[in-house]
Amino acid sequence: MNAVESNSTAATRERILDAAEALFAEHGLAGTAVRDIARDVGLTAASLYNHFDGKQDLYEAVLERGVRPLIEIMQQAEAEGSEERDRGELIERVMQHLGTRPHLPRLIHHEVISGGSYLAKLGRTWLRPLIATGVAEMKRQSDTNWSEDEFPYVLGAWMNLVFGHFAMAPMLGIVFDNDPLAPESIERQTRFLQKLARLMATGDSEA
Repeated sequence: MNAVESNSTAATRERILDAAEALFAEHGLAGTAVRDIARDVGLTAASLYNHFDGKQDLYEAVLERGVRPLIEIMQQAEAEGSEERDRGELIERVMQHLGTRPHLPRLIHHEVISGGSYLAKLGRTWLRPLIATGVAEMKRQSDTNWSEDEFPYVLGAWMNLVFGHFAMAPMLGIVFDNDPLAPESIERQTRFLQKLARLMATGDSEA
């Protein structure tokens, strides 16, 4: 395969993942058919199988593309030894990533609410490592008001806060009469979360 063919294949794969992510978020794993994903990309189902082995493989690829970078962001923060200033940067990086994958939190919420067949694997394979990495980062920090046994619950609450902005975007758009997924809205939510992080850590919004 030459470079042009390789780039074309990679671009097609990304388009397939984009379409799959949106459909899985709306209908869940069980409610989405491969032919629907293929249709949204302008392919036949047979052509789609040239890129992915099947619906399960595609679902896992969507999670790999969406959740793996979040784990890596947390791991990098721990490795760099971030403190308060970098905590704000960590939140910004997480929000920026989800801004490029806005359907991912809705996909996860759909699986949770529907009690889907992939729920247990989703929790163990993807969300547990994400929480564990965050707990390791909290253990390294010195300026926290939380006890170590509370760390997992703090991270769980943060997951709800961050993912919730994107998962609830259709409703928030109606309530606030704006687009929660617009860049300026994501920036506003990022600033709010950064301030909240300071309050939770030190009790001082200006710290």
